[in-house]
Amino acid sequence: MVRPDSEQIEAASAGAAGVPPTSEPAQGPIAARRRWAVRYPNAYVWFVFLAALDIMLTYLILHPVLFARDATMTESRGTEANVVAGWVIERWDVPGMVAFKFALVAVVVILCEVIGRHRDATGRRIAEWAVAVTVIPVLVALVQMGMDLYFWFYPAH
Repeated sequence: MVRPDSEQIEAASAGAAGVPPTSEPAQGPIAARRRWAVRYPNAYVWFVFLAALDIMLTYLILHPVLFARDATMTESRGTEANVVAGWVIERWDVPGMVAFKFALVAVVVILCEVIGRHRDATGRRIAEWAVAVTVIPVLVALVQMGMDLYFWFYPAH
């Protein structure tokens, strides 16, 4: 195998037609896409997915008609543990719950991006913690719904 010498390396790095690379930012749609790319996309995908799942499960738990055994069951099967979210749900119902949750998601993502531009490790850690914290109510809701289904099929005598 023949190794290139330093002249060949310089010529290859000079680019097409022997034009030396510039320090100016690239132009065009690909460069624009790179400029607007988020710093922690994998964490954000999980964060948004879990936030949406939290909304759906909260809706299923708080609306008794969906799992009612008969028409007389009108009380909710649970309450919102977060006081502020509970107030929003009480006042604006499902549209308010969705707007509140995704406003919080937007704030967290923006904070991660701003902090991550100055301290990458800290921004990444905040994004990862956001995912970890968001998974807790999802797991609690899944356990609660699993227990509901168990007692639905195997009622106590």
